[in-house]
Amino acid sequence: MKQTIRIALACFMMTVAMKQAMAADKAPELATQGKQLFSDNFDRSEMAPKWRVGKGTFSVADGVITVAEKPEDKHGAYAYVTPNFLFKDIVAEFSVKLDGARSCSLMINDNKYKQSHAGHILKATVIAGNKVDVADWKFGLMNNSIWEKLKDPSTSKEDQKKLRDSIKDKSAAFKVDADFAQWNVVRVEIVGDEMLVCIDGKPAAYIKSEGVDHATKNAIGFEVGGKSVLIKEVKVWEATAAKDWSAQRDAVVASLTKSK
Repeated sequence: MKQTIRIALACFMMTVAMKQAMAADKAPELATQGKQLFSDNFDRSEMAPKWRVGKGTFSVADGVITVAEKPEDKHGAYAYVTPNFLFKDIVAEFSVKLDGARSCSLMINDNKYKQSHAGHILKATVIAGNKVDVADWKFGLMNNSIWEKLKDPSTSKEDQKKLRDSIKDKSAAFKVDADFAQWNVVRVEIVGDEMLVCIDGKPAAYIKSEGVDHATKNAIGFEVGGKSVLIKEVKVWEATAAKDWSAQRDAVVASLTKSK
């Protein structure tokens, strides 16, 4: 009996390992990856020299970074790749585990763009409770014309609602069949005005919006809400449209589950 249990457990562990390997190597849905632009396996004891840390705490050990928000910062913990590099269409892949935190966002900015708050362009977020959120921040929440009015105490609640309603199509949230308290491989594919997020090789979130097509993206990093998040094996590649994407787009989008 014990031997049977050991064999069953070994088979289960092998299945999990195969799933993770297949997720990392699975052909992309939206994008075909090209030249590698960045990679980090965190084989050192600090974030430098590949990352510039802003707020929060970041520690590195055994190939994994642990990130936590500081309550006194009143802002998510964040760090960006340094030095900046210019990009447009990309595939970004990383492994993440929410270890008590609310969320972990892949952030994409253009720090020379002055029409959105802090140059924010896009974000893709995994959220505790098995949700994935994608957003065009260039024309959505972080657009200065929206952000500044929402933060203005003189803006009435009615006007705030109108502003939020006006940008509903600039973000989308989805429910996913994934346990973010365990390690998952997250793949974010951006080509033209489309962004697709896959979790362990399975499509999880999608948005088509004009801000996604921003031509001069130049900063990529992470923002974490709460305590704590584990991240490892970060990679970024140039991307081009997959040849069969237009034929499979509708089926992929139909397979997603919108979050209410």
